[in-house]
Amino acid sequence: MRSAHDPQALSIHFEIEINAPPAKVWAKMATLDGMNQWLARNLVFEHQVGGRFEMKGNLPGDGPYRFTGEVVTLIPEEELSFTWKHDPEDGTAWAVSTLVTLRLEAIEGGTRVTLTHTGFEALGEAAGKNAYQGHIQGWTIAKNLSDLKAAVEAG
Repeated sequence: MRSAHDPQALSIHFEIEINAPPAKVWAKMATLDGMNQWLARNLVFEHQVGGRFEMKGNLPGDGPYRFTGEVVTLIPEEELSFTWKHDPEDGTAWAVSTLVTLRLEAIEGGTRVTLTHTGFEALGEAAGKNAYQGHIQGWTIAKNLSDLKAAVEAG
């Protein structure tokens, strides 16, 4: 997995190459069962534009987390994007949402999947930088793209 984050724009960027065609990769992105294999367990994800997104769990040492949003783009075998808002149940939610975009590109031998997470600047300078850094760490630790690759390549 490669990364090319932009601290000036507060933009997170990861990409991975998967040894399968875009249709096979999309199959793991187009259903809740498929997404539960790589994005999160117990995920709420309504696969339609305007559909609801919710991901929650518990991080060792950090405690519970919850992210909510809605589907913005759903182009089969090309792009899936959804808003992403830190929305803990204690009521300290972000005032605005950020945006997660997953793009699929056919390449020789498979598919390049790019994950970008943008919009942190809307949180304000200090909060935006903190959230940006925390999410680089979070996406890295979670290994979602590596899990997507493993799920697709396993069949």
